[in-house]
Amino acid sequence: MAHDETLFIGELAQRAGVNRETLRYYERRGLLKPLRRTGSGYRVYGRASAERLLFIKRAQGFGFTLEEIRELLTLRPESSRSCDRVMSMLDRKLEELRQQIAEMQSFHKQLSRYRRRCNEALEEGEPCPLIVEVSHPRKNTR
Repeated sequence: MAHDETLFIGELAQRAGVNRETLRYYERRGLLKPLRRTGSGYRVYGRASAERLLFIKRAQGFGFTLEEIRELLTLRPESSRSCDRVMSMLDRKLEELRQQIAEMQSFHKQLSRYRRRCNEALEEGEPCPLIVEVSHPRKNTR
């Protein structure tokens, strides 16, 4: 994007790989602001808007919520207070990730147990234990 290039909402959405409604939603949430509007009310975005949208998408890729991204957008990179705030946010994200990993490991073990039980049931000609448990969770005592 050239320094003085402007884009309409559809053009910016296409370049960023999002739909127009996403841009409108970001605007309503106060994350993105058009450079200006035309006389007919069309949104016109500039370089700063495109860069901000890229920041939003990258931050989402790191798992930040839109509310967290709003906070990040208020921070100044040269401030040590900003860095402290970001580290606090990252610590929360790391803890959330640790919890998600633990939940996924537990889920993996559960599915592996069902897989073994299904294999045993198949070999013994018994009903599928997963289907039995889903259908009647209190009746399955195995």
